[in-house]
Amino acid sequence: MRDFLRSVRLGAAWLMGLALLSPLAAQSPVDQPAAEGTANIYNLDRDAGIGGVEIHGPITKAVASQAVQLIKSIRPDVDELTVFLSSPGGDVLAAMELGEEIRKQSAWTAVDEQGECYGACVLVLAAGVRRTPTPENVGLQRMNFDQKEFVANLSSDKAKQKYTGVAKRVETYLARMGMPKKLFQEMSAQQSSPKVRLLDAAKLKTLGLDGSDPAYEQWLRENNNQRPAPSN
Repeated sequence: MRDFLRSVRLGAAWLMGLALLSPLAAQSPVDQPAAEGTANIYNLDRDAGIGGVEIHGPITKAVASQAVQLIKSIRPDVDELTVFLSSPGGDVLAAMELGEEIRKQSAWTAVDEQGECYGACVLVLAAGVRRTPTPENVGLQRMNFDQKEFVANLSSDKAKQKYTGVAKRVETYLARMGMPKKLFQEMSAQQSSPKVRLLDAAKLKTLGLDGSDPAYEQWLRENNNQRPAPSN
């Protein structure tokens, strides 16, 4: 019963966030600034076996697709692949799509002192098998969805049902990435606020955003610190 009531409260938080989406907000969402995002190869050194992909700006479907292709293209040439994040947020579904590929390729994620990672970007950060964010540069923010997909030609009730379904997908995604339930709970609580909640070092660790995947670390120990083979 306690878990059921908690789920009801979390669902209500996501729907409360939806209620704040006026027609104006649908045109200019909190979590999707007008500037376009980019994805580029960064610091690739095939001889040293290291390389990265850097993401700047909002995470859209196009940016996520570009980043996935770059990750796949350099992964066979490097042992250590890091995705560097500097994003104010973006589309939730695109972020999860990118995160799935990051985890599949056993890539690391990082947010350096010059970067930022808010809203949907946190979903990408969570996907890294090793995660090294800079405190106060990562923040929870109301999640944004593709407005054309979720609002166009839908009644209010059906739009709410769709948002609720995506909220469940976010919860399932975070669990699959090994994140504690507390992260989804706090992300849900942020749905009713337009503000960014910055996370300090202690909070990043508590929410699982600073750390590593235990299964990955165990695999490394059992295989003499060799990196997992790239996935197709």
